[in-house]
Amino acid sequence: MTNNGLLLKVLAAVIGCFAGAYIGQELLGGAALGWTVTGAIVAVFCYPLFKTLRERRARP
Repeated sequence: MTNNGLLLKVLAAVIGCFAGAYIGQELLGGAALGWTVTGAIVAVFCYPLFKTLRERRARP
């Protein structure tokens, strides 16, 4: 994987974290539904980054 691919995954994860926080707190009020939606958004945006980091660590 090139550094550009990793950089895009990091940027997507950061954007997803900010979007999840905004949607969960401002639009849904931070209630249980907001926590659920925030968790789903963060998971979708951060999964590619975590998967890549895990694969890189597993390599000898």
